[in-house]
Amino acid sequence: MEFFVKFVSVISLFLPSVLGVEIIEVEQSMFGHGDECYGTHVGFGYSGSAEFHYESLIRRYKGCKHVEGNLEITNLQSDQISYDLSFLSQIEVVTGYVLLGLLDLESIPLTNLKLIRADNMFNIMGEDYGLVVAFTDSTGENQHQGLRELQLPALREISRGRVLFMQNPLLNFVNTIAWNVIVPGIENPVTYGQSAYNTTSVELCDPKCEQGNQRFCWGKGPNMCQIVHFPVCDELCPGRCYDSTIVGCCHPECAVGCTGPSNTECTMCKYFKSNNMCVSSCPGGVSVRNGQECIDN
Repeated sequence: MEFFVKFVSVISLFLPSVLGVEIIEVEQSMFGHGDECYGTHVGFGYSGSAEFHYESLIRRYKGCKHVEGNLEITNLQSDQISYDLSFLSQIEVVTGYVLLGLLDLESIPLTNLKLIRADNMFNIMGEDYGLVVAFTDSTGENQHQGLRELQLPALREISRGRVLFMQNPLLNFVNTIAWNVIVPGIENPVTYGQSAYNTTSVELCDPKCEQGNQRFCWGKGPNMCQIVHFPVCDELCPGRCYDSTIVGCCHPECAVGCTGPSNTECTMCKYFKSNNMCVSSCPGGVSVRNGQECIDN
């Protein structure tokens, strides 16, 4: 009965997404070689067997640093498969949303993910989200199996949309995160739904994660600390800032942060980088890019 209720909940909340078809081969004419890949737009849907779905994720994302589109890691619940998601650890940028759901895994090692740009957002009942983590507890007999750590220690920005947690009863540490420094310009950026995280957890952040008498972390150990050091920006700044005054705003093409006001002083580029400048599109004559880097012919 519990599984049926959960299944109905998934269908009712995410019906527009679960009807998609998983596309494995996609033309990559603009991309260079090696570090880039295309994401998916299927929500909680997938095609083929559980093993085929898992292998398709490996084929798509192994060696990938820059995901063009959405990163959807879902439907990994087979007790016949020994899942190893270490292939996700190289991803640094996702241009769409990130969806994590229907998982019986203890952790998602997106340890190098810095930027979720959320050009596409996941819409649920009229609300747009850049990051969704939902239904990550076990549907089988083992009710003590499910997602316990997100492991996003490098995440510095979700450029658009809110964050949603729902039905993650074993998930720890997300309530310690300073989400306001990751999601700029949105007051109270996180929606906590039913059983959003483990409210009875006794897990503690490592003492090295303490900043200002408070500990911020994504998981156990000193390598899972959240670094919270952004200045409070003037309300007129369009994004990030390097100083709290109006003259301290970062250039609009910057993501994550900056060291000065120009588009050559960005910590990361929001879109593309050409001749050491962050730009909204690659200049004319550029037919190939490597991730965010525009490559002149």
